Amino acid sequence: MKPIELSIDLGSTKTSIHKVGSGLIVNDESRVVVETKNNGMTLIESGKGVEKYLQKPVQGYQVVNTVHGGVIANERAAICMLKDYLSRCMPGNAILKPAVKAVAGVGMGMSYAEKKDVEKALFKAGVRDVTIIESPLAVAGALGFGKGHFIVDIGSSKTEIAIVGRDGIVSGCSVDIGGDKITKSIADFMVTSMSSTISFSLAERIKKELGSLYENNNMSMRVNVRKVGNQRVESEIIHSKDIRAIIQPHIIDLLEIIYNMSFEIPGNIADDICAEGIVLCGGGSNLTGLSEFISKFMQMKVAKVDDPTTIVSRGGMYFLENNTDFAKLLNLVNYK
Repeated sequence: MKPIELSIDLGSTKTSIHKVGSGLIVNDESRVVVETKNNGMTLIESGKGVEKYLQKPVQGYQVVNTVHGGVIANERAAICMLKDYLSRCMPGNAILKPAVKAVAGVGMGMSYAEKKDVEKALFKAGVRDVTIIESPLAVAGALGFGKGHFIVDIGSSKTEIAIVGRDGIVSGCSVDIGGDKITKSIADFMVTSMSSTISFSLAERIKKELGSLYENNNMSMRVNVRKVGNQRVESEIIHSKDIRAIIQPHIIDLLEIIYNMSFEIPGNIADDICAEGIVLCGGGSNLTGLSEFISKFMQMKVAKVDDPTTIVSRGGMYFLENNTDFAKLLNLVNYK
């Protein structure tokens, strides 16, 4: 029986899985509801279905974020989730399950032990062969491997900034700045400036609706907050200019790293990068005005990819589908 070939991006917020020959199969949240009894863990719900348990908790059930900071936070819960997500990739009428082989994209800042944790979780979930690759390589696979790319992948917990050449990553780093850090800054602003507390989910909604780097954006929204001290619920108006003032310092921190890394572009791929510009991906790339803000600072073209949150798993398929010299280095050519 022909093995199933998968490309997996196990992210802090979402997990996406592409299947060779079928495309995107899974694009769901990296959290589960589990029940623990007699030292065993049983999956109750995974992904988007977890939300109803947050709204109405059930005694004995636990909501677990399986990935935190880009690394596996709870191995047993991650295995439960991966088993469920892998089952969605199986043929519906198969009596015997085919073997599963996978490429898994991870952050550049992952330690050897953290990479082994990902590999071990996938093995225990039912994957027979696992190859770990750094996520900028996967993105380069989606963009067109074999030429130069300047990639900025803004995730929920980290940002991967990399120059990828014709044979792999030339220079890169993993920065502890992501969407969650910005969201937390918005929640902190409500405490320090308005003596109010809000949930992380409300801070996330404020970021998505009011977050903009355009100076002329003057939107506002009314939200219910809980006042510090008396815990009374009151209504407050939030303005986009205040949210911009919170977001901008984080983006400037990223810009300094992007600018410094631009001096490390090798001459043999400089023309490729000048033609393509800086490539933005990840959920954070959806911030309004981000491309223009970076372009103005860097004085070069900046563009966001299509489907920026699934590009790592989409790009990982390149190394499964193409018999290239670089694929040989990753031991992927025998996958077919």
